[in-house]
Amino acid sequence: MTTAETLTPLRKAVKATVFYVLFFSLIFNLPASGGPAQAPDLSKTKNIAEMQHEIVMLLIKKKDYEKAAVEANKIFELKWPDDQEPLLLKELLYLSNEFLRQGQAQHSLKLIEKNSKRFKSITSQIAVLKEKGYVYKSMGQDDKAIECFRQAQELENKK
Repeated sequence: MTTAETLTPLRKAVKATVFYVLFFSLIFNLPASGGPAQAPDLSKTKNIAEMQHEIVMLLIKKKDYEKAAVEANKIFELKWPDDQEPLLLKELLYLSNEFLRQGQAQHSLKLIEKNSKRFKSITSQIAVLKEKGYVYKSMGQDDKAIECFRQAQELENKK
């Protein structure tokens, strides 16, 4: 086994750990500006989302992908303020990637399609389209992947 092959699983583990640290620090920390604490409703929403995320991850671990997908959608159905869109985008991309890693591209695609309407900013829409393109590419649906990447490019040019 080469050094690169040995480091790949380590890099994936580090990447996952960094994501968890960032995700949960975003949920529990005060704003970086040192402003007032979160509204109680937002704090409650984030706590519910954290527990929901853990349910999804456990269902994926159990290979119960259908239930995991249903439970994942509940995170995006919560009442999120608009300023939490970056957090939700990270969660969508993370869960999409988890389904892809498990060979469950169809669940990844359903998750993206069901929740893409939640994302209003052009930057988020571009990221969602790119992720959708990667999913289609993994499914061997190259024409659909190309279309997603082209739509992302068009939005990028409008920024």
